[in-house]
Amino acid sequence: MMNLKLTSVFTIAIFAAMFFVNCNKKQQETPIDPNTGCTNCTPSTATKFHGFLKAGSYTTTAANATPTVVNRVSAFFSNDAISFPLVANSVTVNAVYFNSDTLDFTGSPYYYTSTSNLVLSSQTWSVNGANSIPSFTFKNLKNIPAYDSLTMLPDTLRKSLGFSFIVFGLRNASTATFIISDGLPSSPHILSKGLDIGTDTITFDTNLLSVLTASTPGFMSLTIENSQPVKIEGKDFKFSKEISLLKNIYIKN
Repeated sequence: MMNLKLTSVFTIAIFAAMFFVNCNKKQQETPIDPNTGCTNCTPSTATKFHGFLKAGSYTTTAANATPTVVNRVSAFFSNDAISFPLVANSVTVNAVYFNSDTLDFTGSPYYYTSTSNLVLSSQTWSVNGANSIPSFTFKNLKNIPAYDSLTMLPDTLRKSLGFSFIVFGLRNASTATFIISDGLPSSPHILSKGLDIGTDTITFDTNLLSVLTASTPGFMSLTIENSQPVKIEGKDFKFSKEISLLKNIYIKN
């Protein structure tokens, strides 16, 4: 039985995706739909942000196991414009709401979230600002990422064979990132590749896989994000909808 705890695996996978996400699609300025309800929002093409607000559906599975699906949301705010959440930049606000749910601030890794399995069919964020973060309400109208089918993920990854993964019919996506980890939470134990625009295949060759520790429980994950940058009172925020599939695996030579 895998000894990786579900929570820690989620944390590694989600934050690794933030670090390594391969944004090959150039950000385009998207007009602010009045139906977002945001009266102080303007379009943005930013790639660095003072806040990251995301909602996602996360599926976890393993060999001979029934998949589990949880819905999670998170909001991270920064005192500086950054490419991905950094603990050193974390700031708090007075309150964060997702639809009618109040999100709790966690001491580590310093973001607002809920442990409840929230409904994601409608996604309205409300923030009572502080520490230079403005107050706002924003209904995310982006479509949830989707695909037609995927290559079956193996129960065991053999480093000597390399690995390729195919996503068929990907749509409603600004980025798609595939991660392989041997279960240890730092480089070189986490490998990541983004799906290039116009392609459907991600390949990890034997050279790349050679840095992973064999005979250990690890995981593979695919995270697909559909995001929109928005400027609010001079600061940029990234609103995202995402889906993620994570499979616990064994790694062998």
